[in-house]
Amino acid sequence: MSIMTKISKGLSKTREKMAQAFQAVFERGPSRDYELLEEFLLLADVGPGAAAAIVARVKEKNCPDLIPALKEELMDILNLDSEDKPVKIFVGINGSGKTTSVGKLCHRYVTEGKKVFVIGTDTFRAAADMQLEEWCRRTGAPCLLGKPGSDPGSVLFDGLNSAAARNADYILCDTAGRLHSNKNLMQELEKIIRVSERVRPGDAEVLLTLDAATGQNALQQMETFAQAVKPAGIILTKLDGSAKGGVAIALAAKYQVPIKYIGVGEGSEDLLPFSADIYVNSLLPENE
Repeated sequence: MSIMTKISKGLSKTREKMAQAFQAVFERGPSRDYELLEEFLLLADVGPGAAAAIVARVKEKNCPDLIPALKEELMDILNLDSEDKPVKIFVGINGSGKTTSVGKLCHRYVTEGKKVFVIGTDTFRAAADMQLEEWCRRTGAPCLLGKPGSDPGSVLFDGLNSAAARNADYILCDTAGRLHSNKNLMQELEKIIRVSERVRPGDAEVLLTLDAATGQNALQQMETFAQAVKPAGIILTKLDGSAKGGVAIALAAKYQVPIKYIGVGEGSEDLLPFSADIYVNSLLPENE
């Protein structure tokens, strides 16, 4: 199955909701109802600020066919520069799909012939280590898992200084899930980032995992994590189970942080590199 097909299938719930809306808007011909267009962008969780700005720019174009104009605006928002760094630190709240994303990205890299080393700094939840260990066993990737109760920063320090890390193309670091409102845990996360910068200066990027089903609440999570650790990229998970796929547009528009990967299923190959072109065309295919 191609990436285009997987993404299109994963966005089916969002697309179905939007398709009905756009049909109601576009069938009105020259007297299109732009307020209705904005309303349905909101229903897809594009967000009030982004929706209003998109509709205003589409209206300014005054195009005979609104679909291409709308696609152009969405592409402009989602096409953000994205740098690929060897050390990737995964952060996010509990249940966002963070540890699973580490495992799936490990699988992707190993399948591509890359050498991967995994570091587990979640020393509070034994299930996270077991999950990571199983992913590494399947892929054959070496891993270092922190002992229960040990300091996460020390685990990362040891992992980054290990021979396995020096020989790896990519180092994937899982962290403990934490509520974005818990200041102590957010400070601990800041320490982990400082350790990474001290050992591998300039080599690390923070990837924030967000559950698409949370809709606009994802923006609140992004706000807090942005203040603490400044994510360089977003992994938007569980798109296949949500009709709120438009939240990707809201995130990119407000924070100018690129969507790096999207989760469109439970399989090991269902974490896909984000493509603005494929994403937009999956939301608004030509035949809708």
